[in-house]
Amino acid sequence: MISLQAPDIRICATKSELAVTVVDLVISRIRHGLDTSGTFHLALTGGSLGILISELLVAHWNEEPEEFAGLHLWWGDERFVPELSEERNARPVLMAISEDSPIHIHQVSSSDSNIAVEVAARRYSADLFGIEMDLSLLGLGEDGHVASLFPGQWDETDKRGAIEVLESPKPPRERVSFSMPKINDSESVWFIVSGGEKHDAIEKIIARDGSVPASHVHGRVETLLFADLAALASE
Repeated sequence: MISLQAPDIRICATKSELAVTVVDLVISRIRHGLDTSGTFHLALTGGSLGILISELLVAHWNEEPEEFAGLHLWWGDERFVPELSEERNARPVLMAISEDSPIHIHQVSSSDSNIAVEVAARRYSADLFGIEMDLSLLGLGEDGHVASLFPGQWDETDKRGAIEVLESPKPPRERVSFSMPKINDSESVWFIVSGGEKHDAIEKIIARDGSVPASHVHGRVETLLFADLAALASE
């Protein structure tokens, strides 16, 4: 079902300003959630901007690790490649986070764990059972895809928490992704978008164009779209 309301837009001048702004807000949201309930579930994303945000977040977490006990990290999608591959969305966090960090990290199984991608998806879905994200960060593809849900290749009726992707139009072909219902179970969903090549996809979200998966995304309480000026500027 298409979200009836377009996300609220927050504008930043540059990609770097966007990353810093989002990181500051994420840290504030995490602290509030931990103070309120003692736990916080955050879904991270990949892509160049998602990786930059992950790296900046880890720097905060390493400065005061004890302040983030109760934080759970997930990934809205993951490439089904070897564990140490640079293509893994989780790699920037795993390579930089302190060994004694109390943060709980929930990864998708890797391709070198001797299981098929379908099994990896089932395991991740089982891990996600009963869990609702307090905040999910999402990138946005030029074609309007989110996580690894691509136009014409996703099933809105699939209620599993995580699904296998066998024929991604972007390499690598095999991935594990949150389903649309799992994304929309999040209390808050924030799109993070940078670059002029994303302008058309943003326009389709605003127009509620149901042909793109991004138009079907909505948080239970909040849906925001953070974009730099390049992403919003028309040619």
